Amino acid sequence: MSQLIMDKKQAEFVQWMPYILDALRELNGSATPREVYNSVARLAHVPDEKRFAKLRSGSLRFPNQVAWARQFLVWEGLLSSPKHGIWMLTSSSQKLHLTYDQAHEIARKWVAIHAEKRAQAQEPTPEAVEDQPSVTSPPNGYGEELLVQLQALSPESFERFCADLLKHLGLERVRVTGGTGDKGIDGEGYLPLGPIVTAKIAFQCKRYSGPVSSREVQGFQGAVGDAEKGIFFTTGYFTDSARDAARRPGCKPIELIDGDRLIELLETHEFGLLPARTYEIDYNLMSNYGKDPRKATQVALNKEIQGLPRKRRPPQS
Repeated sequence: MSQLIMDKKQAEFVQWMPYILDALRELNGSATPREVYNSVARLAHVPDEKRFAKLRSGSLRFPNQVAWARQFLVWEGLLSSPKHGIWMLTSSSQKLHLTYDQAHEIARKWVAIHAEKRAQAQEPTPEAVEDQPSVTSPPNGYGEELLVQLQALSPESFERFCADLLKHLGLERVRVTGGTGDKGIDGEGYLPLGPIVTAKIAFQCKRYSGPVSSREVQGFQGAVGDAEKGIFFTTGYFTDSARDAARRPGCKPIELIDGDRLIELLETHEFGLLPARTYEIDYNLMSNYGKDPRKATQVALNKEIQGLPRKRRPPQS
């Protein structure tokens, strides 16, 4: 990896380090990963075709690269995560305006440190950074798999899924109105704002893998009618112009739920996704009881390998 980092393509994540710090300053020092991705894309003028390009694994390349840039900033002590799903500036980075050259040196430094650790632990060298799992992406690709399943639903089934999700999130009297003559909305419900007041919510559902345009968002705004707010679900993504349209002054506010945000909601509220616990060895604890546990494991494995019966050579004729 120490050699790979010199390759321009593999070092692509480095360019996002300064933008991450700038974005977090703009967001008052802390934000969710999604807020950072959107701010970095805006500050760096990232075009939609680059922002939504995919890796071979099917996950989005841009947030993957930004997440790797964030990880190097964490190692450098310039970012912290006080709780899961929050990125925060540290005292060292609050007024630091990082240059690209400084970011590149941070990357070089930590690549060298981890390469040395891997060598000491006799671990295999990982492949290129762009093919590493995203720091924030769902493990084992369940997010991508679920999106594929949602995109395979019929329009009516996806509308029912979104309606049931809204019920799960606390909306009441939710009903699907989609179908012929739906007048531009797929359903509606009521959000309790207290013991007395409720707000009417309209929602729209699109099983897209590609972009939702500003024209579609504006069409939904015009169809919201007497609802106080609209929610637009898509398994794809919204263009920048669509996001701008959703915030236009004088128009009904529209909450945009793209594929990534939809998966985050399903994770947080465990709707359609079941939590699974995994374990890893606490090497720091185990080192209190004897030799380096990593080395001890490697020695034991080597003994097992050496004890395996070897294949006999065929007799020579």
